[in-house]
Amino acid sequence: MDGIIRFNEAIDQALAESVTFYSAQVDQARNLFLGMLGHDLRNPLHTIQMTAFYLAALNADAKVSEAAGRLINSGRHMQALLDDLLDFNRTSLGLGINITPGDVDLSQLCAGALDQLRPANPGRRIDLEVHGDTCGSWDSKRLQQLLGNLVRNAIKYGAPDAPVYVDLNGDTAGVVLEVRNSGPVIEPSDLDRIFDPLKRGSDNENNRDADGSLGLGLYIAREIARGHGGSIEARSDENETVFTVRLPRSHYIEYETREQL
Repeated sequence: MDGIIRFNEAIDQALAESVTFYSAQVDQARNLFLGMLGHDLRNPLHTIQMTAFYLAALNADAKVSEAAGRLINSGRHMQALLDDLLDFNRTSLGLGINITPGDVDLSQLCAGALDQLRPANPGRRIDLEVHGDTCGSWDSKRLQQLLGNLVRNAIKYGAPDAPVYVDLNGDTAGVVLEVRNSGPVIEPSDLDRIFDPLKRGSDNENNRDADGSLGLGLYIAREIARGHGGSIEARSDENETVFTVRLPRSHYIEYETREQL
């Protein structure tokens, strides 16, 4: 009997080791594929974008200008998807998000980013409200990416006719960025896992990512906030859904403080 028990235990251990090895190989192959795919798509996308800008600069008839505008907006959306894909691949490999801090006025950055988002969402109101000092040391490109992901998420899952509100509030500790929209309530059980692409919300199978997006936007937003020494959280009730990002004014000061702790 003891021999049979030991034999069964050995079989169980061998199976567990085989599953672990297989899973690691699958993850490695997936990450390699995603990395190659993301990089290989950049060149043809760049060509499409440059052609669209050229057509727009021709000041041709209304149909050509309208088509060029659609190409430009679609190209920006594809670029955002590629950026999210490559960032997801980097974080999966343990490399983290690249952050290059510089002097940034977050109010100007948000205003410019929203000006680019509005043409892609005609008829959708996107309002910006600013209070206090919004200057600090951040990666401007990354924060544009973070804001774009949050606003696109609010547009996608919010009530179709409801506006999206972006609020900036600066204080001595840093800046708080909030993106608010009304619409379906996110279940409390989903709030904790909404930033994890591998543990999606309960409505994912039915209507999430129906537009073909990768569903990485909130995950990337969280990683960008963390890369700045900040945080992001979500809350949702019958009135509104709010994503709150807290950013210290200096990326380096925050990390020096953490290391000392």
